Parts: sequence; C-alpha cells; structure tokens
Amino acid sequence: MTAASASSAISPSAGIALAEAGFIDLVTFRRSGVPGGNPVLFVMDGDRLYVRTAHDAGKLKRLRHTAAVEVAPCDSRGRRIGPPTAGRARILDDEAVEPTLARLHAKHRIAGPLFTAFRHLRGRRDVIIEIVLDAAPA
Repeated sequence: MTAASASSAISPSAGIALAEAGFIDLVTFRRSGVPGGNPVLFVMDGDRLYVRTAHDAGKLKRLRHTAAVEVAPCDSRGRRIGPPTAGRARILDDEAVEPTLARLHAKHRIAGPLFTAFRHLRGRRDVIIEIVLDAAPA
C-alpha cells in the first residue's frame, strides 16, 4: 500500500492519534491467544509503523509464530490514550536497523538515543519490527 492510500486504510481518529503519539502500546499474542503489551517508541511511514526492540525480547518470540498485533497510542507507562488498531507485523533484516534508528532518533531526540545507549550497554542488539495496519472497517 502506498502512502497516498494510507489515509483510506487507517480510520481517521486512529491515524491522527497514532501520528501524534510518542509511544504505542504494542500488543503481541502468545500461542494460547493471551495478549502481552509493551509501550514502545516508533516511527510512522504511511500505513506502516516501525518499532525497535532488543534481539532477545519476548515480543519477537511471539511474533515468530503469530504476526497479528494490536497497537494503540499510549503514554510512556503504557496507559492507552487512544483507540487500538489491528495490524500484522514482521521482523526486518539487519539492513533496516541503521536507517530506522536514525529516523527514530530524529523523532525522539532524547528518549531514542538514550534507550539505544542503554540497550547497547547491556549487550543487546537492535531489531526492527514493521507493522502494517489493517484497513478500517467500511
């Protein structure tokens, strides 16, 4: 889907809320269907969201078997401040890390580089998740 058609894919209220949010609550699902949410920094590109996480994060294990996700704008503690939107996620190759980190650091000038530094000090590698939001119901 192109950026031009993204406005038709995301409900107007959800798109505006996500575009203005600093964090999203990224909900991934266990094999049993039990949801698990985490507040994460993100950047948006049309109908796609890009999230950075650590290589050993539990959400990656859940995404490897279930690509379905739910995202909602939230505060830094994970309290939702907008409506949820369903989507599908995939883990990107290592080549996506540097360009996405640059965009993430540009959007989140303090939190982005700070969280990256803490992650690297702990010996964790960055992994990028791409989320394509589902079309809004007609």
